Amino acid sequence: MLAGASFPRAARVLESDDFARALKTRAQRGRFLWVYRRSVEPGSGLVPSTQVEQPARPQLGLMIGKRNARTAVLRNAVKRRIREQFRLRQNALQPSQYVVRLSLSITTKDVAAVIAEWTATLDRYVAKSAVAAQTSQPQPPRVVPSVMV
Repeated sequence: MLAGASFPRAARVLESDDFARALKTRAQRGRFLWVYRRSVEPGSGLVPSTQVEQPARPQLGLMIGKRNARTAVLRNAVKRRIREQFRLRQNALQPSQYVVRLSLSITTKDVAAVIAEWTATLDRYVAKSAVAAQTSQPQPPRVVPSVMV
């Protein structure tokens, strides 16, 4: 297990109000999944009330309905694998709420494609986070050698 790669309660979107706010954002739509991302800035009042005085961190909420995944075994398999991919990448993500919604009926054969789509989406968010981290880092002052005349 990677250090700091657990999936505690604080890493989950639990409140219905948080789900509703995330669903009002624009979704990134794929073949199987719609991913809603809501930015959470520390100290901005957007941090959920369940996280009082804790550092903001990425959170995951799942909407895997019976309509699109008929059996409990299938729903749980999809949720478990989505959570695992999120857990492995959460340290590289910006503090945001990610709500994943299954938008198409799937069978057991489609699980690998669903997870591949989720992994690709997460990797895009990780790349965006890396770019944002590089641009927010203050550049050290350049030392220009003085020329003696």
